[in-house]
Amino acid sequence: MSRTLLITGATGKQGGSVVAALLAAQADFNILALTRDASSPSAKKLAAKSPKITLVEGNLDDADAIFTNVSKVTTSPVWGVFSVQARPIIEEKQGKDLIDISLKNNVKHFVYSSVDRHGAKSIENPTNIPHFISKHNIEHHLLRRSTGTDMDWTILRPVAFMENFDGGMVGKIFASCWKAVVKSRPLQLIATADIGVFAAKAFINMSAYKGKTISLAGDELTYDQMATVFKEKTGSDVPLAAGILARITLWLSKEMGTMFAFFENEGYGANPEELRRMHPELKTLGTWLEGSVYAKRQ
Repeated sequence: MSRTLLITGATGKQGGSVVAALLAAQADFNILALTRDASSPSAKKLAAKSPKITLVEGNLDDADAIFTNVSKVTTSPVWGVFSVQARPIIEEKQGKDLIDISLKNNVKHFVYSSVDRHGAKSIENPTNIPHFISKHNIEHHLLRRSTGTDMDWTILRPVAFMENFDGGMVGKIFASCWKAVVKSRPLQLIATADIGVFAAKAFINMSAYKGKTISLAGDELTYDQMATVFKEKTGSDVPLAAGILARITLWLSKEMGTMFAFFENEGYGANPEELRRMHPELKTLGTWLEGSVYAKRQ
């Protein structure tokens, strides 16, 4: 009998990539795709991809209601949960509540997408970046609450997303801040599609992934190396915001400035080559750019 997975953020980048990876692997799971609005175009488009997908309306602000709504669309117990939060201000409460309600509903495997905080040091390194701290606290809540229970866990710790190069102003500001601040070390990057692959692997092969924390990066480059790859793959220079706009952003957004200072002073600590042995198709920035909006503009 197929097991049932609840995928949060299913119409977003990370949750959507988990659904895509499960479908690509032809994994024997029924997928409950959590969405705030099952009638939205993005939700309908997702549901149309496979009969294995069932939409569940719910909001991470009310974890109890999510499982109540699950019971309205299936009689199967939820075996696994993929947890990702999209709203930094309240993500800690959302993440902890989802862990607690998953335990209450006898979930067997909980996969949490967190953030890398310098490789093996992550578990004891909250950093001084607010949305890194909240993820650190969620991790510790998961470890503490699941101890002595039947719920196993896997923690994925992605680095900066390649999707930060979004083709718009956000991408320009990200690149400009990188150029201005991160000068002494490479910056690690991951494609969200590869986060989905590792989450799918954790569900498909739980015995190999349970109790594991895995930092995720597919590439690591200095700004100049990144700019060279960008030009090779797109034929264009990296789009940048005006230098003063990047400086104003770093000054106005304390969190943004603190994060880029972390990139410069400490940095991420994933091991792309080790990950590539686990997942040979792990994307470099170059391979990601080949399918990006930038390449499509050529």
